[in-house]
Amino acid sequence: MKLQALRIPSGWKVNWNMFYEQDINEENRLYEFSSSTLLSITNTQINRCIELIWYPKGDLNGKYILEVFNLVGRYNTKKKTVEKVPETLESVLTFESKNRQEIVNKIEAITLKPHKL
Repeated sequence: MKLQALRIPSGWKVNWNMFYEQDINEENRLYEFSSSTLLSITNTQINRCIELIWYPKGDLNGKYILEVFNLVGRYNTKKKTVEKVPETLESVLTFESKNRQEIVNKIEAITLKPHKL
């Protein structure tokens, strides 16, 4: 099983990646498509976060849901540091598709030109 190749420019950090180069089927639906998050990447320089899920989890009739969030700095009193977290629970952009290549294209477009949502 191979991770999906993505052309992502520098400045983006991969937090989590379970986005594989295969489409959902009966054999992989309970493994590759059962994670709550398939891909999570952030760019703290431009204060953006991209999250990718498959919903409903493990469902052959599900779809990819790609969401983009604005990040803000919040002080963590336990760690005594400022952390970048989503500004709100509402995304600034949501894109849905059953087609993996459409999702790849959208991720690459967003990361290459993040100011043109």
